[in-house]
Amino acid sequence: MSVPGTAAVKPLANYAELRRAGGLLFLSGISARQADGTISGTRVAADGNRVHDVAVQLRTILQKASDTLERNGARLDHLVDVTIFLTDMADYGAMNEEYNRWFAAGGPARTTVGVRALPHPDMVVELKVVASAAG
Repeated sequence: MSVPGTAAVKPLANYAELRRAGGLLFLSGISARQADGTISGTRVAADGNRVHDVAVQLRTILQKASDTLERNGARLDHLVDVTIFLTDMADYGAMNEEYNRWFAAGGPARTTVGVRALPHPDMVVELKVVASAAG
């Protein structure tokens, strides 16, 4: 599976990419923002409108989460809690379909929340995750 821009992206503010507390790893909100400031899963259509692909954004986000966890001795299957923020609940089905490619039944606890906006107008999904450091 090809995932664009999964290299670590410098935070826009003074927050940690990841914090350890006891046996848990807390990752800051993860978006599909790329190092060059673009958002994966976004294109400009022929009519000039911006088109967003929630599945591509989620795929990018999950790969970024996986990379961050691996750099810290954990894996996606160590996730215990996932919060998904969607700017349009009409994307729920497509988001869920992509999510199910990454996690089997009985995966991490999960909450999906509809939000009015995310930090960039091209972001349509963001994740907040907690993982077990011990596996």
